[in-house]
Amino acid sequence: MTQRATVRFIADLFDNGRVVLNGDASPTSRDLDAMSRALVEFEPIWRGTLPHEPPALSMAAATWAGEMLYSACQMLIYRELGEDEITKRLTRPCPERPSRVVCYSVDLTFRFLPDLARIARAASEDDPLVKHLLQWASDWPLSSVGIKGIEHIDVEPFIHDRCLRTMYVDRIVAQTDTSRLKDERTVEALREAIGGFPELAPEFQQYLSSEELTNTP
Repeated sequence: MTQRATVRFIADLFDNGRVVLNGDASPTSRDLDAMSRALVEFEPIWRGTLPHEPPALSMAAATWAGEMLYSACQMLIYRELGEDEITKRLTRPCPERPSRVVCYSVDLTFRFLPDLARIARAASEDDPLVKHLLQWASDWPLSSVGIKGIEHIDVEPFIHDRCLRTMYVDRIVAQTDTSRLKDERTVEALREAIGGFPELAPEFQQYLSSEELTNTP
């Protein structure tokens, strides 16, 4: 693998969300350094598209997420790598605990997690890769809106940040992901976003009253 592989991966993600892989080798430390530099280059472009002021960037968290997504894409394409290699490459935890800074930084690349999960599930719902993707989806709910079958969602690390809260609600509306409305803070954020125009999101009207929230399982 050359450094260009990881740089191209990040560039393709930010450009059109479609990537080309150059092999199944694990990224080296030099590859990851190149990926970090690419993230620093492209992050301000993404930042400029967001509502309100996003948190600062954690390079450790952003690079970890980029590496994990890169490796997961390899596992999807190079099926001969097998379950042991999937476990080896995809179980290393994020070096920092979830916080608004970390959630934002991970989301730079993990916002493509729903697309990857959809493709992996289409290949096989029982694929070991799917298990790891669903674990990430649970661990990083800001990035996983639209993924079905997530049992535990904790929005506490980011829900109090205005930018990330708005991003989260916008994604819920775009994906019609009513499964995310079991948390009162999320429902309140949805009310704020829709304001006096509930007709703009008819799929969510039943969730916009306190009575319905109380009865939501």
